Amino acid sequence: MIQFVEGLLPFIGVLGTVVLFHEFGHYLAAKFFGITVEVFSVGFGPRLAGFVTRGTEYRLSWIPLGGYVKLRGESAPEEDAPADPGDMLAHPRWQRFVVFVMGAVFNLITAVGLTTIIFMQGVQEFAYLYEEPVVGEVDPDSPALAAGIQPGDRILSFDGKPVATWKDLHIAMMLSPRQTRPVVLERGGERIETRLAIEATANDVGRPGVFPETGVLVGGLQPGWPAEQAGLEKGDRIVSIDGAPMSTVGRVYQAIQSAPGRPLRFAIERRGGVFEATIVPRDEAGKGRIGFVPTPPSVTRSYPFLEAARQSVRQNIESIGLVFETFRKLIRRELSFRAFSGPVDLYRFSGEAAEEGLVPFLQLIAFVSLQLGIINLFPIPPLDGGHLFTLAIEGLIRRDLSTGFKERVMQAGFVLLLVFMATIIYFDVTKNFFN
Repeated sequence: MIQFVEGLLPFIGVLGTVVLFHEFGHYLAAKFFGITVEVFSVGFGPRLAGFVTRGTEYRLSWIPLGGYVKLRGESAPEEDAPADPGDMLAHPRWQRFVVFVMGAVFNLITAVGLTTIIFMQGVQEFAYLYEEPVVGEVDPDSPALAAGIQPGDRILSFDGKPVATWKDLHIAMMLSPRQTRPVVLERGGERIETRLAIEATANDVGRPGVFPETGVLVGGLQPGWPAEQAGLEKGDRIVSIDGAPMSTVGRVYQAIQSAPGRPLRFAIERRGGVFEATIVPRDEAGKGRIGFVPTPPSVTRSYPFLEAARQSVRQNIESIGLVFETFRKLIRRELSFRAFSGPVDLYRFSGEAAEEGLVPFLQLIAFVSLQLGIINLFPIPPLDGGHLFTLAIEGLIRRDLSTGFKERVMQAGFVLLLVFMATIIYFDVTKNFFN
């Protein structure tokens, strides 16, 4: 119960911030064009407190998951009802178009702005992500071994597309679960073509099976466990275990898990010096554990304002492309709904990000804001994109579509959206609680 409550505040912080900024975009555009905003609510549900000024009720509501704006005259008035200049439908289509699109625009502004701040503060990333994809280790239990991939191979392309960094390769593989793709390697100056079957994780994203040679650091320690008792500290580099060099995280796990209850001789590098420590892994269900998190080395990327803004725009453009690629693969049935995150995942991610610190928490808000903004532009009623699409059609034919037709389309879109959301939530719950 305590863990649930602790995770609730970060969840409210992420979702509330993202939705509130979205609605604030609609609010500002409506006010600018003289459209009457009847209600601007922080939160949903029953009214908790508020006040009215200049025709708008500003209220605080009980459910703190974002907010909403209510605009006057969003639907056609009854016959013979007098038109009000503050009605939404009393304004030109282009103004209504701007009102609907500004929610997504504010989500994009939020994502770019927060990411700029993050880059100015400095963001930590694994150093290998921006290095050439030269294989350091092949998982012996993965299809990569059967495909003939060997340590030292440079992966030139995956599925016909060049890959310049490990980040490019990981994204391509993650979006290709349960599929066999052509891979081009370079080995000793020779080009080798093979086909690689990508396994799927429990979340139905691709599992690479190949890893870079990175070196391994101590990323975190569990109090009272053998690693801490032996004097290991966060940031130590594991040079070798029982004389075997440790250049990948996978090798460290394998060496420790295969030796429950057996003393292991660790060579540890700290501040330029090397010392040895003997650690006996605990036996946990037949596997050795010493109570630490091995991690690859990280780098901190930090920029002055203009460069941080440029890097932010570039990263968000890449993320937008990734959203569309993900939905394209879903439509082509190359990805399943299990690969999507729903409210349970978001709740878990929010709590984890809050524990890690301010920068990871802001990163999550920026990521969710960008996704909400892009998805809201999909041409499906009742999303903003559905309204925008309708306005675009009416602009092309230079007349309004009938109210009855638009209501039927809205109902159909609403049912489609409910089915989509219910499917996401179903898989979200099953993979988190019944896996």
